[in-house]
Amino acid sequence: MSKKSFFFLSGTIGVLFLIAGAGILSADQKYDIKAPNGLSFNDIKGYEAWQVVAPSYRTDKNEVRYILGNPVIIEAYKKGVPKTSPAFPNGSILVKVAYSEMKEPTFPPALVPDKLQRIEFMMRDSERFKDTGGWGYARFVYDSATDAYKPYGKDASFASECFQCHTLVKDRDYVFTKYPVR
Repeated sequence: MSKKSFFFLSGTIGVLFLIAGAGILSADQKYDIKAPNGLSFNDIKGYEAWQVVAPSYRTDKNEVRYILGNPVIIEAYKKGVPKTSPAFPNGSILVKVAYSEMKEPTFPPALVPDKLQRIEFMMRDSERFKDTGGWGYARFVYDSATDAYKPYGKDASFASECFQCHTLVKDRDYVFTKYPVR
């Protein structure tokens, strides 16, 4: 092989790796965004493979939701928290994936997920989030036109909005989602 051919081939391979690398980076771009309070999509990286805690449905928003839990909170639920302990352990994370609803075309009585609306999560860190019951909150609104997420809130005070609702379940360590019998 001539030097000219070698450099052409090397350059072509380099460009292909660069293009492939750019594709890999764009697939992970959502993990680079942060909520105004510093929580990041990186905090929940891999959530897509976490266990479903329970589905939920919000009648006021017409949303189908999946609540997912990281291994720390799943283990706590299995041990009976919040009934057996006053609080979930630090490191517990719940992720809510919210979709608009639609009637299943082949079976109209069924409501199924349609368009992704947002991803929200709450993370337990009793030292870091003392002002919100030991939980940090983040919300990322999905824009289907750009296939990207945008952090919710103008500043870190948005978390008090989340916490205000969660005070309704203070006796369950501020967690709405129960772990149903399996």
